[in-house]
Amino acid sequence: MTQSKPYCKLIATSMGLIVGMVAPTWAEKADRDKPAEIAADSASTNDITQTSVLLGNVIINKGTLQIKAQRAEIKRDIEGYQMIVATGVAGKPVTFKQKRDGLDETVEAEALRLDFDGKADTIVLTDQAIMRRVAKGVQQDEVKGAVIRYMNQTEFYDVKGGPNSSQAGGRVRMVLAPRSPVSSLTTSPVQAAAPEKK
Repeated sequence: MTQSKPYCKLIATSMGLIVGMVAPTWAEKADRDKPAEIAADSASTNDITQTSVLLGNVIINKGTLQIKAQRAEIKRDIEGYQMIVATGVAGKPVTFKQKRDGLDETVEAEALRLDFDGKADTIVLTDQAIMRRVAKGVQQDEVKGAVIRYMNQTEFYDVKGGPNSSQAGGRVRMVLAPRSPVSSLTTSPVQAAAPEKK
């Protein structure tokens, strides 16, 4: 079976939007020690399975991190790690926002589904996925695709196109703001792999 889905792998250690979300310094460090504040229209918790289900206008705040969704399921494993599956609907996607550590910048994302795995330290945005880097209130970089996945520990990032892409034609689309000479000393260029042959 052949696939014609556009596929783009991005590897980055420090680059505006990419590193803002991938590198260990991407998030506000103080967020780790902040309590999670959760609001929803309704909620249920099962202490045996360590699972909570939140329905309707869900808002999860933890320091500068904020997730908004129509539905979210939060599960804690035996080691205390949290897994979150947040979903939205057409016209009301899941939104994610977090301040970058030490910078006047935020990372903002949206998709119809967001999967966060605290143990693996990964976030996956699925269906109409968009991620942006915003500096001092001005959008700098933007990535669009069907699936955007990033792994904090390995600093690996990939974006897949396909029929559920937020970009017309199912292609991956990136808009990267120019970097000043000063910022280029502290950021690494993105290395984009050639599309995989199927």
